[in-house]
Amino acid sequence: MSLLAKVFVVIQTVLVMVYLGVSATNYQHSNDWRASYRKLKERYTVSTQLAQKEIDSLRLKVKSEQDFISAKQVEVNDLKKELDRQNSELLNSRREVNSLNQKLVVEQSNVTTITKSFDTEHKSLEAERARTADLQANLDTATRRREIAEGQVARLTQLDTSLTKDLSDLRQNYADTRKSLKEKEIVLAMLEEKGFNVLSIIAGPPMPAIDAKVAAVKSDVQPALVLLSVGSDDKVEKGFQFSIYRGSEFVGKVVVEKVLKDSSGCRVLFTKEGQTVQAGDSAATRLN
Repeated sequence: MSLLAKVFVVIQTVLVMVYLGVSATNYQHSNDWRASYRKLKERYTVSTQLAQKEIDSLRLKVKSEQDFISAKQVEVNDLKKELDRQNSELLNSRREVNSLNQKLVVEQSNVTTITKSFDTEHKSLEAERARTADLQANLDTATRRREIAEGQVARLTQLDTSLTKDLSDLRQNYADTRKSLKEKEIVLAMLEEKGFNVLSIIAGPPMPAIDAKVAAVKSDVQPALVLLSVGSDDKVEKGFQFSIYRGSEFVGKVVVEKVLKDSSGCRVLFTKEGQTVQAGDSAATRLN
C-alpha cells in the first residue's frame, strides 16, 4: 500500500470516529445539541488539525523518501555507468591479455630459435677454440723457428760486419797493390790459360788439391767477394788461392780471407777480360 493510500485511510478513520462521536453525543445529549455541536466542532477542528499535521508530516516523509529514491536512482545510474566503464576496461584488458598471449607465443618461438642458434654458435665456438689451440701451437712453433732464424741472422749479420770491416781493410791494401799487380796478373792469367802450373814454381808451402764450387758472389763491392763451398773441414786456410773455371774456360783467381767450418770467404784477385765470377763456377787450388 502506498503512502498516499495510508494517508486517506487515516483521514477516513478520523472522520468515521468523528461521526460516531457526534452521533453518540447527539443520542446522549439530545436536549443540548448546540453545546454538543460546539464540542463536536472543536473536536473536529482538533482532529482536523492533528490530521493535517500528520498529513504534512507524511508529505515531508514522502518528499524525503522521494528525494532518497532520486538520490539512489542517481547513484544507481552512476553505478551503471561505472559498471559499463569497468566492463569496457575488462573487455580491453581481455583483448590486451589475448594480444600478450599471442606475443608470448611468438617470443617463446623466438626463444626456441635463439636457443638452437646458441647451441649452433656454441659448437662453432668450440671448433674455433680448437682451431685457435692449433694455431697457437703453430704460432709457438713459428716463434721458435723465428728465434732460430733471428739467431742465424744475427750470426750472419756479425759475419757480414766482420767481412765488411775486412773488406774495408782489403780495399785500402788493394788500392795500393792493384796497380803493381795488374800486369803480373795478366801475365799469370795468360800462363794459366796456356797450361803452365805457375804455383808449382813459386816458393812457399804447397797447397793441397782442393776442389770447390762458387756458392755466392757479392758483386756490388770492389773487389767482388766470393763464397766457396769448402772450409776448415776441407783443410782450407787463409791465404789459399783458387782458380775459377766455367767448364774448361779460365775465369779468374780468388784468395781466401775468411775461413769457416764448411765455407770460405774470398776476395777476387783478378778476372780474365770480359769475364766475371758467377755462382756455380768451379774452383780449384791446383790445375788438373
